[in-house]
Amino acid sequence: MKKIILLAAALVAATSISAKTLEITVPNLRSAKGALLVMATVPGAEQPVYAKADAAEGAVTVTLEIPGDAAEVSLFHDENGNYQMDMGDRGPTEGYATKKCKLTDERTAVKMNLFYPAQN
Repeated sequence: MKKIILLAAALVAATSISAKTLEITVPNLRSAKGALLVMATVPGAEQPVYAKADAAEGAVTVTLEIPGDAAEVSLFHDENGNYQMDMGDRGPTEGYATKKCKLTDERTAVKMNLFYPAQN
């Protein structure tokens, strides 16, 4: 009986993935309009991790629980609230950023600056 319980505990421990916390600070939102939409893709995970934060002039911080040791983060400032990155003649018209993140600790903090293209 002890062997069965130990085997079951080992299987549970082997299959459970502990999540790590990724704290993203975006210091340069140009307005308090809309929201900051965040997506993190994680190698080996079936689904991306999503987050949303209300926009604020200046800095906004978003926290994600990442099921792994790395994530590629994409985010944009959806100023008009239509949940789409609007495009103009020369590319995106709303602020955006991407970053590959390594999660070396249980809690990792990163800073991402938005790039706001010239108005089209």
